[in-house]
Amino acid sequence: MIEKSLSGIVLTANVFNPSIFTETWLVKNNLVPDDALTGPRIFTQEFAQFQTSEMQVLVIPPKMQIVFTIGDNGKSDSIIEFAARVVDLLPQTPYQALGLNFDYFVAPPEGHDFQKYNRALLAGDADGLLKEFSSPDARFGRYFSKNYEEARLRLSILPIKDGLEPSKQEERMKFSFNFSYDVEAVESAERPKRLVARINEWSDLHDYSERLTKEGSKLTEGT
Repeated sequence: MIEKSLSGIVLTANVFNPSIFTETWLVKNNLVPDDALTGPRIFTQEFAQFQTSEMQVLVIPPKMQIVFTIGDNGKSDSIIEFAARVVDLLPQTPYQALGLNFDYFVAPPEGHDFQKYNRALLAGDADGLLKEFSSPDARFGRYFSKNYEEARLRLSILPIKDGLEPSKQEERMKFSFNFSYDVEAVESAERPKRLVARINEWSDLHDYSERLTKEGSKLTEGT
């Protein structure tokens, strides 16, 4: 029932230097092939924004953000290599944290109305506060958080309307995972190596988050 999946890698720092990210620098350091950049691109002292067929990248002083669609086989090796390579090339950057994010958009099972699916999945029995949200237009979400290995995992599940055209929008459940790694307490010289190791765990975290999404979007028997 997962219709599409997105991922993001966010590196935060006391100060990023967007002016480093030029088309020449990206190609010279084998971050992207010389013919890979597509569409509009902006390289200034204040921020850099560019894209390839696989990813969109934004660099501003507080952070570098990479957004990409997860492939059908769950592989995104070139993008993981890009993020790790940036950290290797810029070890002097005062990194603070890393976020690995996964979004899954889930449709209701065939033959199920979204409202009934949403309520059955997340609202349980209509008691207490839920009595006030019993109308057909009521929608429900949930938030979860725990430590997962060396990360803090945060998961939000929310109903959304998916689609650009209002007349064609369909309701979906959005499972949003954030695996956050704080490196402020780590010695500055050790931070790049620690971050690269965490970035290279992307595939394992993808598999884990996808499994949780599949389990969490199933209805129990009789619902």
